[in-house]
Amino acid sequence: MNSSPALPVPGRPATMADVARRAGVSVATVSRALSGTRAVAPALRERVLAAAGELDYRVNLVGRALRMTRTSTVGLVVPDMDNPFFSALAQHLARAFSVSGYDLLVFSADGSLETELRGVRSFLGRQVDALVMIPVNETDSAEAVELAATSARTVQLDRRVPRTAAGYVGVSNRDGMRMVHDHVTERVDRSRQPVVFVGAEPTSSPAHERLDGFRQWFGDDAPVLLGSFSVPWGRAAASRLLADGWRSGTIVTAADVIALGVVAQLLRSGHAVPEEFRVIGFDGIGVADLATPTLTTVRQPVERMVEAIRDAVLAPFEESDEARRQTWYEPHFVLGETSP
Repeated sequence: MNSSPALPVPGRPATMADVARRAGVSVATVSRALSGTRAVAPALRERVLAAAGELDYRVNLVGRALRMTRTSTVGLVVPDMDNPFFSALAQHLARAFSVSGYDLLVFSADGSLETELRGVRSFLGRQVDALVMIPVNETDSAEAVELAATSARTVQLDRRVPRTAAGYVGVSNRDGMRMVHDHVTERVDRSRQPVVFVGAEPTSSPAHERLDGFRQWFGDDAPVLLGSFSVPWGRAAASRLLADGWRSGTIVTAADVIALGVVAQLLRSGHAVPEEFRVIGFDGIGVADLATPTLTTVRQPVERMVEAIRDAVLAPFEESDEARRQTWYEPHFVLGETSP
C-alpha cells in the first residue's frame, strides 16, 4: 500500500486541503499557520510552509477578503510618476503601511482628470480598504475625490481639493515661504542678488499656496515665472532669465525638481552657484539628495506625514472621523551649498 501524501490533481492549483494532506495536519492548522492569526508551534508552522512551498500553494486573497470584509490593501492615486517627489512619497507610504501588514497599490493619473477618475473607480472596484489621493487639480479633481471619500476612507496628501469629505495631510506652504524670506533677509544682499520666483501654474494647492506665500513675503513687485513642476521647466526658466539679461540673482523655486533644472542650466551656461546665482528649492525629498552642489530647500516632514495618514486610514471604525481631519505640518529649512 502506498502511504505517500496525496498529490493535487495535475493542472489544478493546489488547495489548502492539498497542503494539509502533504503536511499531515488538519486544514484548520494550515489556515492558522498561513494567516498568522493564531499561535502555531514553530516546528508545525515550518512543516506547513514547506508543504505549501512544495505544492506552489498561493493564498486566495479574494476569498480571504470576502471572509474578513477587508483586503489589507490601500490605493494611492498620484498625478504622475515623472515627478520623483511623488515616487518618493509612494515609497515612504509603502514602508509605513507594510509595518501594519498592508500593501500599497499605486495608480498614476498621468496628468489626466479622466484617468484619475478611472483610477479611483478601479480601486473602489477592487475593494481597497482606503484611498490616499494626491489630486491632479485643486478644483477639477473634486469629482474623483468626492467619489473616493463617499465610498471609502480617503485622505489627500500634499495636494488637496478643499471642501470635500476627504481628509488632508500636508505642509504649511506659506510658512515655508516665510522661512525662505527669513533666510534671504539674513544671508543675502538683495541689491546684488535680487529675488525672482520660478514656480508652477497655480492649478494645484501647493503651486498656488507657494506663489501666494512668495508674494506675501517678497511683495507683488518681485518678478515671477510660472511653468510646471519639472526639471525641463527649471532649465527653460533659467535660460529665459539669462536671455533677459540677469547676471546674478536669488532664484526661489516652488519645488526641488524646478531648482535642479535651474542649477543645471546655470552651470551649463558657465554661471557660478551660489557666487552669482543663489537657488532655493522646496520639498526636500526625492531629488534633493541628487543635487550638486547640495540644495538649499524647504523640507516637508514626510515621515510624520505618512505616519499620520497610516494612522488615519487604519483607525478603528468608531474613529472614522480621524480620516477626515485636516492636518498641516510645519516644514524645515535646510541649508545647502546653493544658498549658504
